[in-house]
Amino acid sequence: MTDPDSQATMQACQAGLVAALDLDDFSADAYTSPSYLEAALEAGFDIVDLATAHDVSKRPIYRMLDRHNIEHETPPKNAPARRLWNAHPDTVPGDTDSCH
Repeated sequence: MTDPDSQATMQACQAGLVAALDLDDFSADAYTSPSYLEAALEAGFDIVDLATAHDVSKRPIYRMLDRHNIEHETPPKNAPARRLWNAHPDTVPGDTDSCH
């Protein structure tokens, strides 16, 4: 993420996570911690929010969820549905930024 809008979105997501989870500060590698992931999901953050905040793709978030056996929605197998699932939220009409 290099453009100013992406940076602002990433920082907003980070700030939302810090506030919602009552963290002292934001840790870029926190998504590897099962307790952090569970708390973030319970607080209403989704995979896209976590990926945005940690400046990673959704794949590492899914890998950590799977590694720690944390329940989560999985992307559809159907190609058109999967493309929509993987689309950036800005490309989906009516979808709003969901970072808290």
